[in-house]
Amino acid sequence: MIRILIVEDDAEKLRRVTKCLLGVEGLEPTMIEDARDATAAKRMMRDARYDLLVLDILIPSRRDEPPAQASGLELLREVIDRDVYHTPVHMVGLTANEEALAVARPRFDDDVLQVVLYDPSSTAWSERLARLAARALAQAKGAPPAPSHGVDVAVICALATPELAAVLDLPWDWSIRDVPGDPTTYHRGSFFRDGIRREVVAAAAPRMGMQASGVLAMKMVMTFRPRYLAMVGILAGVRGGCELGDIVVADPSWDYGSGKRSAREGAPAFASAPHQLGLDPFVRSRLARMAQDVELLDRIRRGWRGGSRDRLLSLRLGPVASGAAVLEDEEVVAQIRGQHRKTLGVEMETYGVFVAAEESPDPQPRCFSLKSVCDFADPAKDDGHQAYAAYTSAAAFRLFCEGLL
Repeated sequence: MIRILIVEDDAEKLRRVTKCLLGVEGLEPTMIEDARDATAAKRMMRDARYDLLVLDILIPSRRDEPPAQASGLELLREVIDRDVYHTPVHMVGLTANEEALAVARPRFDDDVLQVVLYDPSSTAWSERLARLAARALAQAKGAPPAPSHGVDVAVICALATPELAAVLDLPWDWSIRDVPGDPTTYHRGSFFRDGIRREVVAAAAPRMGMQASGVLAMKMVMTFRPRYLAMVGILAGVRGGCELGDIVVADPSWDYGSGKRSAREGAPAFASAPHQLGLDPFVRSRLARMAQDVELLDRIRRGWRGGSRDRLLSLRLGPVASGAAVLEDEEVVAQIRGQHRKTLGVEMETYGVFVAAEESPDPQPRCFSLKSVCDFADPAKDDGHQAYAAYTSAAAFRLFCEGLL
């Protein structure tokens, strides 16, 4: 059955739009719902999927506020950009205000959407709206159900200890989730945000490296259809860019071994050709906000139960390179920095997970990596800081999920 949402605060205009839609053969009153303000419309589109959205450009943000064209355009932007909403298959803007029409048209054109001038003395608007509704009805009758997300977050760790162990130490009521025919052990848990229970599933790859984590990422995407795909764990930092325990958000990530190896005048040469993958803008903005929250980061530091940590903790967004080998060579790290002078970290998995997310079928997850610095990939490298780094990464992941995701 088709579902139509009309976002309109003018009672007479709402009546006329509804009458127009009911003139389309096959449409019934039970198929049409309405919202009188942007807040109510967002709530409805968060909870249900609509085939057609008829959006008045000049609407109130809330019922007790006056109409404003910014409210209608902001609603459109959020519904398209944020995956907490079910984006309607068809959308059309409808306004009686010619100035609002002129302002809105570029935004609708950018997303290949129609915006129509409502004129009660003319039938042009109603004819266009009826044609669009008829197409939406025909498509809804013949189309298979649209794929939807399953769990809220899938978490991938490269190591069972200490990375996955730190994630499973989060108070999220974890239990084992076996998948028939799949040898991977999955852990399912949940957390609350905005009073709603959110589901999370976590697993460790069978071994380190981009291939193993990329395969696990694709399995988890296909099996659990997560809204978000996260890489949590530890990495080697670059001296001068971060400190032990700091949380590093990969933006962008790339394979530092991608390129061409050759010989020039008898000496080996390497010409890098990295393909870089960056963060989703929505995720980036929230992680950047978290990076500025000094009190929150200090709460993570003080929550460590393994001994005193006096240095303040930081969360940094920046380039992270992935490769096939564990590094203890400052010269190799310097060569990697030559591919991106602002490189903050080096590890073995994130790029593979990013590629899996980018190449997965719809509905694709938003992907990010939160890894904390456990060493500096030099001869002084040891395992003494791994537990703390795994803890800060997992703790930051928890606070991000529960507060900002």
